[in-house]
Amino acid sequence: MDKKETTVKIPVPRLLKLVSGEQIIAGMYVTEGSDFIRLNDPYKLDLYADDMSGESYYVEEKMALKPWVFQATDKIFSIHKNNIMTLAVPNETLKDYYNNIRLNYTKTLEPILKEKAKKDSMNEALNKMSDDDYFETLEYLKGNKTKH
Repeated sequence: MDKKETTVKIPVPRLLKLVSGEQIIAGMYVTEGSDFIRLNDPYKLDLYADDMSGESYYVEEKMALKPWVFQATDKIFSIHKNNIMTLAVPNETLKDYYNNIRLNYTKTLEPILKEKAKKDSMNEALNKMSDDDYFETLEYLKGNKTKH
């Protein structure tokens, strides 16, 4: 039996600035003669200021990517060309961030959830111990004591 190789063409991510002011990163499909552009897996760029401290004289701007249409099962959305103010090519850092979120979201979340469950299990066991057993276990885990 011969193996079949399937290739899927993933559109190159583009930045869109909408008339509403939203900034979106998505793969784009353009059909000649159509008034609509199809956006593949669009994410909204949320920009927000982060005051470093009350004593500093500068504000750091941060960014987060969020699904453009939250909790949708669709991956492709149509938007009328009149709603787009401008298009741009994202820099490599943003493109990598977008692709990591879009393609690896469930893969990267799984180890975090497993680690949290392991920590919760350990914390639960430590909470059930007496004070003497607790401090003895901590010393053992630090390597300061050997088990008898």
